[in-house]
Amino acid sequence: MNCLLCQQSFSQALTLADLLYWRPLLTERICSHCQRKLQPITIACPECGRAQNKCEYCRDCQRWLRTQPDQELHNHALFVYNAVLQDFFKRYKSLGDYRLRQAFNADCQRWFRQHPADVYIPIPTDTDSYTRRGFNPVVGLYAPCVPLTNCLKKRPQPIKQAHKKRQARLRTPQLFYFTGDAAQLSGKRILLLDDIYTTGRTMRHAQACLKMAVPNCQVNTFTLAR
Repeated sequence: MNCLLCQQSFSQALTLADLLYWRPLLTERICSHCQRKLQPITIACPECGRAQNKCEYCRDCQRWLRTQPDQELHNHALFVYNAVLQDFFKRYKSLGDYRLRQAFNADCQRWFRQHPADVYIPIPTDTDSYTRRGFNPVVGLYAPCVPLTNCLKKRPQPIKQAHKKRQARLRTPQLFYFTGDAAQLSGKRILLLDDIYTTGRTMRHAQACLKMAVPNCQVNTFTLAR
């Protein structure tokens, strides 16, 4: 098969564990050369998932939790947002190369197998972005990995979050409203899914929206990149 990032042909190497375990084989869509360019996050801030030398709250999260102690996210991110992922997201989201949605399926599925939740909720895209792009990039990344529950809607935004500077992102008013069945989410462990964690403002809005609709649910978050 061809690597989705560099287009070079490669063959997937199978381990003994792949052959012995009675579970579906995860298909790698990225060659080993491109894999080595990625930076997996192994030690991170337990709140935002930022790569660090120590597992302790980063300064940004310390400041946030001093003022908003009831809004803990416990985000987990798989990779550092480096040049490889910057190019990936440009091609996937900006240029609309929908084939790239499969690039990190195996990496995500491995993590979800080890950290299962009751409900997986993707961050929605607004109507204008969906019309322009033709797909929700978050749904594209995770729909092959876990069953998704679409119960959030995004309000129209005159300026996209990606086009705002940090302080403008943090000042953004509530982005979402709840459209699901609160009774079905009552008492559930929910994992909110997004593609990139930048300031966390989007995730915190989504978490607050869910907690208002379903006060007794538990909400953590997951992103491909941080």
